[in-house]
Amino acid sequence: MKIDIDDYSRKWLEESKKDVSFEFILAEVRRKQVLSSLSKYGHKNILEIGSGLMPLFPYCDYEQYVIVEPSEEFVRYTKGLAAKKPNVLVIQGYIEDIYEELLDIGDFDFIIASSLLHEVPQPRRLLQSIFRLCKPHTVVHINCPNIYSFHRLLAYEMGLIGDISEKSKTEIDFQRHTRFDMRSLIRMVEEEGFQVLAQGTYFIKPFTNEQMEKIIANNIVSKEVITGLEHMTKYMPDMGCEMFVEVKIKDNQ
Repeated sequence: MKIDIDDYSRKWLEESKKDVSFEFILAEVRRKQVLSSLSKYGHKNILEIGSGLMPLFPYCDYEQYVIVEPSEEFVRYTKGLAAKKPNVLVIQGYIEDIYEELLDIGDFDFIIASSLLHEVPQPRRLLQSIFRLCKPHTVVHINCPNIYSFHRLLAYEMGLIGDISEKSKTEIDFQRHTRFDMRSLIRMVEEEGFQVLAQGTYFIKPFTNEQMEKIIANNIVSKEVITGLEHMTKYMPDMGCEMFVEVKIKDNQ
């Protein structure tokens, strides 16, 4: 079972045409978090899984950068971006299907699975494929939405949702299959053979994406407010709308 990749691509292309897309604002915040992780570890050879419309190679240093992306539309776009970068290789496919091919490319120091684990129908199979590509020194960055985020808790306390893990409109639109809190995320990665090096949440989102878009489009908040919300997890460390873990394979594997 796989997501309808054509429908998924269409949704993101529609999103990219909006005057204000909070999904893309979040994607920029997410990129900062990944780059922060990259800065902590060696990353000469990088693998990015599912780059979408915002691959990370233009923003970091590397000797080799490999992207695996299932969407034909996104692959075409990314190859255009990488046309003059001989050290960037873009492969169309699902990591679960082609990981053996990647073993022949070389060792990866850093693997990025950004905004991905919650979208795939079988997150454990994705983690198992990543595990097979890891060497003892490989660091993997994984991020996904946090069901205990500020805006979800607010919606629950207002009575707008009956359960904290209830699917949101955004999750339905973008075919998101699994909802995680930090405990369940860590439990899953540990059960699949990884140990956690670092963890955290980021960006306090007060309202839904649709509400945030209206607030920004009507100039009710400024860019400085968005920047401030990025830093608010200092005071509410568990309530960021997204969370991350940095992991490597367990020492006894």
